[in-house]
Amino acid sequence: MTVPVSDDLRFAFDVQGYLHLRGALTPAEVAEYTRWMDEAEKTDVKVLNAEDPKGMKRQLNRPISRVIDADPRFARFLDHPAVEPLLAEFLGPGYRHIDNELYYTYPGYPGGKWHQGVRPHPTGHVVDGAFICPMVKAFYCMTGVGRGEGEFVVVPGSHRAQFKVETRDRIDLPAQRAFDDVRAGDVILFNEGLLHNGRPNPSQKTRKTIIVNFGREDAGVWAGYAPSPETLKAVTPRQREVLTNRAPVWVEPDLSQAKNLWRGVWGRIAG
Repeated sequence: MTVPVSDDLRFAFDVQGYLHLRGALTPAEVAEYTRWMDEAEKTDVKVLNAEDPKGMKRQLNRPISRVIDADPRFARFLDHPAVEPLLAEFLGPGYRHIDNELYYTYPGYPGGKWHQGVRPHPTGHVVDGAFICPMVKAFYCMTGVGRGEGEFVVVPGSHRAQFKVETRDRIDLPAQRAFDDVRAGDVILFNEGLLHNGRPNPSQKTRKTIIVNFGREDAGVWAGYAPSPETLKAVTPRQREVLTNRAPVWVEPDLSQAKNLWRGVWGRIAG
């Protein structure tokens, strides 16, 4: 399903910092991707990282980080039509890959820590009517998630927050939005400037998500997640472009001169 970037979607992403795309993947796609996941679960991550064993220190491996390297079919999630137009809107058409995960929230998971992938910005990462988001993450939800099943949670609007709130040792925060109404095939896109977390999973159900993190044209890859040469050969030309970073390691850009910074980026893209 291709998602047109309507004014409503722009408004929602600007104000909330996230979009919940319901039914973005068809049941046939979910079934296909689930088969891929079942096969990928057998990956020996030590063998996968044999050429860079130190890279594993920066990986999550719950159960598999660099899942695109484990199985290049997962490169489909770099430019899936459900998200590509939106990524191009929020990050620019030359957006790049930062990291990727096959991520499971297992029964008994105690919950994570509130965090932000990038700093909030006073304008919510919009300048002169254009998005300047440094980082946007896509959650391809492969299982339904209800209340008490390790649901993902964000604080809408915190990508522009002007006040600090204590987050340490807290499960809940004021004004949070828990994604406890998710169905398999939904996609969640969010600005990494949002405070976000994973809630405890007291259920017997495993929440399964394919996660891909994206940055702008000049974004570097997250340490430990650089794609292998074999992967770059196996994917499509468009996917290879998304996987080819200009910078070797992710560094958050300085947005203090955001207007001039992104005018230059957009000028290079337009030219």
